[in-house]
Order: sequence, then C-alpha cells, then structure tokens
Amino acid sequence: MVEKESWKIIELIIRRYPDKKREYEQYISEIMTSQPASIMANSSEEYSKPQSITEAKALKMTSVYMDRLKKQIEAVEFVYNNLKPEEQKVMRIRFWSERRRNIPYLQIKSVSYSERQMKRIVYKIIVQVGKYLGEIS
Repeated sequence: MVEKESWKIIELIIRRYPDKKREYEQYISEIMTSQPASIMANSSEEYSKPQSITEAKALKMTSVYMDRLKKQIEAVEFVYNNLKPEEQKVMRIRFWSERRRNIPYLQIKSVSYSERQMKRIVYKIIVQVGKYLGEIS
C-alpha cells in the first residue's frame, strides 16, 4: 500500500513532467551555448582554471535542483517507455491532458480499458516511479 502523501507527491511529479522536461532542456542548452567565464584577474593558488570549455560547462552543471529534476525526468521516462502503447495512452491522457488536474477515469474514452483496469495501470505507474525515486520502498 502506498501512503497518501507519497501518492500525491509522485502524481505531482508525473503531472509536472512535460514542463519540467522543457525547463531542464532549456537549462542544458543555456549551459552548452554559454561562453566561458572570464578568469579572475587575481589568480590565487587555490583557483584551478578548467582545462577546457567542456570542463568549465560541466562545472556549471552542478546544481542540486537540476540533479533532482534530471532524476525525476528519468524516472517518468523510464516507466513510460516500459509501458504498452495503450497504457502509455492512459498515462498521457490522465496526467498530461490538463496541467492543473488528473483527468477522471470515466472521462478517458479513447482507450479500451475499464475503470478498474485504468486504476491498476495508474497504480503500477505510481509504484514504479515512486520506487525509482526512492519515495516508496
């Protein structure tokens, strides 16, 4: 059984996936297209200059927020890609049709599943994403 709070957190992560993926890709493209930072005029012994532009960009990518975002995106994509096409459709309609809410099962007409089957699919999705993220043991 999944705790109610964990369920809500995982649902929110799944629902926010499209926006967060765009945000993460934009962050990566900004880093990769940015110019190397100007070197400090007062070069001290402790400061070690990055050896290459790629290394400098890699050093910029040490954001805890972005690391967490990357892990969440990977979790949702991993689970989504391991679903059957019809189950993917349930996930897309339920979580990504509307940004503010989940679509009720009875309003999902374009799949050939019953309400009970859709609930089982969503439960499986929630549990898999939760385990990947460490929210569920």
